[in-house]
Amino acid sequence: MNLSPVENYIEAIRFGTPDYMPRGNEEIFHGMKLNEHYMQAAWTDQWGVGWVQEIPETAPFPKSNPLPDIRRLEEYKLPNPDVLFDDFDDEINKIKRAKSNGKLILGGYSRLLFERAWALMGLENFLVAIIEEPELVHALLHKIVVFARRVFENMLELGADAIHFSEDLGSQKALMFSPAHFTEFFVPEYRYAFEDLVRENKMINFHSCGCIDTIVDKLVELKVSVLNPIQARANDLEYVKRATVGKMALCGAVDSHLILTGTTGDVRRETARIIELLKPGGGYVCAPDQGFPEYPPENIVALYETATEMGAY
Repeated sequence: MNLSPVENYIEAIRFGTPDYMPRGNEEIFHGMKLNEHYMQAAWTDQWGVGWVQEIPETAPFPKSNPLPDIRRLEEYKLPNPDVLFDDFDDEINKIKRAKSNGKLILGGYSRLLFERAWALMGLENFLVAIIEEPELVHALLHKIVVFARRVFENMLELGADAIHFSEDLGSQKALMFSPAHFTEFFVPEYRYAFEDLVRENKMINFHSCGCIDTIVDKLVELKVSVLNPIQARANDLEYVKRATVGKMALCGAVDSHLILTGTTGDVRRETARIIELLKPGGGYVCAPDQGFPEYPPENIVALYETATEMGAY
């Protein structure tokens, strides 16, 4: 059909008729930049969370938590989400230029719900509160999602075609909480957060590292468009494919550890194996399962050369 890369991507993630399997190195998005939202540095954000960057060029970690005791929730005042869009004229002009060049506008948002809650409280405190103070946890999560939904409303007004957010829910071996707790505490809030996006048929790009294969069916029900990065060593990839084909696209899944440490031959073989597993039926974007600044360039070339060679539908 000779689709453009943008058209091809949309066809692929919506299980239409793409010309080829999309690749993670295609420059089809313009990422909307929010004010004072995320920094790879030591800083204190508008929520009062103090962040420390322990390794250069990596994500910072929350070390100072403004709400360690959820019983003090009434005293905690959330920031104003609209501040993220103050003095936005320069970004609006960039969005207009990107649209005129045929790119998709991607609204990027860090730490949607679980990540935001435990950044505010500290991870252990939040997980204990799920058991000991469930009503207050429900209240906290809804406050956070009301904030996020307002951010998404602003992004839609500015022309976002897709929303991407971080929400790491898994360790290397399991969810950070039970699937039952995910259904009870998180699913209703995600549904509320995504309501406008689903109604307007916008793409929902859900990022979660770790083992999350036990909840992919719930993400399908929530109308998530793309799940990434499908961490290869943490998930049952065959199950994830069976549970999502025709319903939710997948991006990633090529083992980052192998890309970092293997030969180009190793990378080509593993990329081919993943493509043979995840490409059938559509809905797969080939990419590493993590982003690292120090990937050997020759291994990234090997990955995407293999994806190009095996990508035709």
